[in-house]
Amino acid sequence: MLISSTSVRRLGEELAKRKEVYCKGLFLSARWFVVSEVAKSGTNVIILPDRESAEYCSSDLYGLVEGDVVFFLPDSGKAVERSNYKSSSGVQRTSAIGKILEAGDRRDRLFIVTYPEALKESIPSSSAIGGSMIKLKTGQEISHGNIREVLASLGFEKVDFVSSPGQYSIRGSIVDIFSYSFNRPYRLSFFGDEIEKIHVFDCNTQLSGEEKEEIEILPDLFDDGNGQVTSIASILPKDTVIWADSSDMYRKEDFFKELDGFRKVFLEVPLEVMNDNVIKFDISPQPVFNKNFELLSADIRKNIENGYKVFIFSEKNSQTERLKSILTENKGLVPEFVSGKNIHSGFIDNEDRICCYSDHEIFDRFHRVSIRRTVEKSEQLTLNDLTAFNIGDYVVHIDHGVGIFGGLVRMKDDKGRMHEVVKIMYKDGDVVFVSVHS
Repeated sequence: MLISSTSVRRLGEELAKRKEVYCKGLFLSARWFVVSEVAKSGTNVIILPDRESAEYCSSDLYGLVEGDVVFFLPDSGKAVERSNYKSSSGVQRTSAIGKILEAGDRRDRLFIVTYPEALKESIPSSSAIGGSMIKLKTGQEISHGNIREVLASLGFEKVDFVSSPGQYSIRGSIVDIFSYSFNRPYRLSFFGDEIEKIHVFDCNTQLSGEEKEEIEILPDLFDDGNGQVTSIASILPKDTVIWADSSDMYRKEDFFKELDGFRKVFLEVPLEVMNDNVIKFDISPQPVFNKNFELLSADIRKNIENGYKVFIFSEKNSQTERLKSILTENKGLVPEFVSGKNIHSGFIDNEDRICCYSDHEIFDRFHRVSIRRTVEKSEQLTLNDLTAFNIGDYVVHIDHGVGIFGGLVRMKDDKGRMHEVVKIMYKDGDVVFVSVHS
């Protein structure tokens, strides 16, 4: 959606002529509407003050930009003990770095959203990263022994069943690999030494999903102190555009000095800059309604009657229908709804006379964002968890209660097909068999 069209056009023109461009009055989610409109090609690095701001920015851009071209670049999380958090950070960071290297000097559109702590961390040198990347595709011939040797050299751990990034398993003709380049593991089906099929699969249920023709396997790209390292800035294409807030807090830090050669757009005017050539935006915040729907209806009516185009962003269709019903009951004018997408902060663009509301602000709810390439672990037991039990251990079945673990056994179903099941023994010789897919 285009907002502030005259200012956006001027920003694009100034960016083509100058090394540094300054904006004023550009805030809230309106920032990302403008960035998505101006940055039509090339690599764009958006630097925000902290992780939370970067996550909200990423979430907004997911809905504003077509295709999977928005990558969140966090810090490595190496100082954090929570495994899921570390796994997600590792995958997101590695995916973003891999995408930057893949883009090279091509003009493909790419957004990297990050914050100072993530940029301060070193990464392995480009040659080290290139040497640790494995490409596998269907029809390729490679022995299990070769795969085992390569993965071990990259620090992958051999396990019975993969459950987190950096693990692999080999069972007969099946090789499972959980790469740091993706938030779900890959399953390679072999015919002899030939890769017959590659699937993405769910490590909780072990069920295969999307089929792939080619995949990239990458280890965790963090500085382990044992090799040559470099900075994120050193791998950015030369025509990268840096989008930053005023940078007053970190303008003199080393990571920011390394970005000196790139074009920059400051979304706020830094305090030390005295520049009359500033692009001014006329953006106002969305009013606070505190679930007062009469006030909401009156505000929407006023804006529509004053010639504003009004949009309400709502992530869920159920919320869209609820809002439509509320506005109809209050005899209000029903604006245009943008379903399946949300923005963090509603705003009013007075230049092009556009109002954008967010449903979570209308209902006074916390805006929980979902970042792509997050490693999700469900509450159900994985096969790794099951293999950690010993026969004779007490376990609790959600329906049948306390029993004794009898191990993983293979048995036929009513159609004669072999399945792996969990055996649970109860009083008086009763036995319950539970499919590993349940």
